[in-house]
Amino acid sequence: MTETDQEAIKLRRAKRPKGIVLMVVALYGAAALVVISALATGGSDVMPSDVASVVTIYLIALAFGLWRLWRWSWFATVIMFILSTFYVLSNAQLLGNSIVSVEVISPLLLIVLALGYLLSKDIRTVYLRNGWEPVEEEEHRT
Repeated sequence: MTETDQEAIKLRRAKRPKGIVLMVVALYGAAALVVISALATGGSDVMPSDVASVVTIYLIALAFGLWRLWRWSWFATVIMFILSTFYVLSNAQLLGNSIVSVEVISPLLLIVLALGYLLSKDIRTVYLRNGWEPVEEEEHRT
């Protein structure tokens, strides 16, 4: 690329998608629930307090990264949802729940909806460009 070509490509900050705002609020809410649960149970066998701390920090970091439209947070969130799918299915098998039970279908449906949204073309493009989008030629001239 020549210097004039580089000057012709102008970037601006992409608008934050509304679904991402909802996902960020849900992640902050999940982090708050982990903290409340850890405080209420006092570090039980189900989730020790050090694990609760790590989970809380992870959820807050994901929410903040998604809010800032950072690429790493998009990848980390997609990976988290994929791993959550395996967790839900393996937990159902261990507990002897049917895959068509409400305890399995409900979280799987939410995971599939969230993954479908994150992997949609518009959302994927915003995050793979790290929150930047090119300015159209006509907008740049005015």
